[in-house]
Amino acid sequence: MKQQYNTALYLRLSRDDELKGESGSISTQRDMLTQYCREQNLNIIGEYVDDGWSGTNFDRPSFQRMIDDIEDGKINCVITKDLSRLGRNYILTGQYTDFYFPSKGVRYIAVADGVDTEKGESEIAPFLNILNEMHARQTSKKVKAAMRTRFLNGAYYSPCAPIGYKWHPEVKGKLIPDEDTRWIVEKTFDLAAHGVGATKIRHTLDDEHIPTPAWLNYQKYGTFAHVFEGQPKNKRHQWSTAIVKAIHSSEVYIGNSVHNKQTAISFKNKILRPKDEWYTVENTHEPVISRELWDQAHVKKAAKRKSSRDF
Repeated sequence: MKQQYNTALYLRLSRDDELKGESGSISTQRDMLTQYCREQNLNIIGEYVDDGWSGTNFDRPSFQRMIDDIEDGKINCVITKDLSRLGRNYILTGQYTDFYFPSKGVRYIAVADGVDTEKGESEIAPFLNILNEMHARQTSKKVKAAMRTRFLNGAYYSPCAPIGYKWHPEVKGKLIPDEDTRWIVEKTFDLAAHGVGATKIRHTLDDEHIPTPAWLNYQKYGTFAHVFEGQPKNKRHQWSTAIVKAIHSSEVYIGNSVHNKQTAISFKNKILRPKDEWYTVENTHEPVISRELWDQAHVKKAAKRKSSRDF
């Protein structure tokens, strides 16, 4: 009796792939894999989609959900458009294709690369994995150079606009004040300017049920869904002292953009740079608070820090 394969369609597209115009959109991948499964009589259990996620690491939400389903015995076949969709880190990709999947009795298929573990070990797969990582490495260098140019021209890039701002509808990388949320930033700075510490500000925001940046981003962009899944409603306004301090230290609120905060050990790993290596581009966007209020808040903060040291 022919084995029944309960198949996971794994679909991935990174932002770098989109910038390069790679012919691997999620819809294209879905159509290809669905057609292949139909032709090969593979039973599709579900789709696992990581749209906008890099292939250089495997801490992707849908990929990890797929692994959980493999562990639970729901899946015994994984199919991707090609090996690069599974990953662009040749060591980790090889660990999954050569060790993890076989240890779990999972058949792996990369349609465009002609890889199918049911047909035996692929001699070309290791070389393809190395080429995929080299592709990621070169793409990383090109994107880094392009981003630096944009930064120097005043662009601001982040997955989400900071609280108090939203993205300009027509100019990419341009921040404009968000009239629905800027008052939250103004409130925290006003309290700080009157000598209220970050911890007390956090409690005030909690008590007044003011939504956190994570909750606002979830509502706008669908990010941070995992933070709120299965959590009580009060999670939406549970601020932390660290978030308050991060807002008060961000020059974005006085119209500046700060860059070069991180450096790459390799194209896979980043670390925080010393503060004296950061560079600031001033007046890149409209400020949410005045420079006067910023200075007042920081003077009070410095005074409180000195007072605590004196004791």
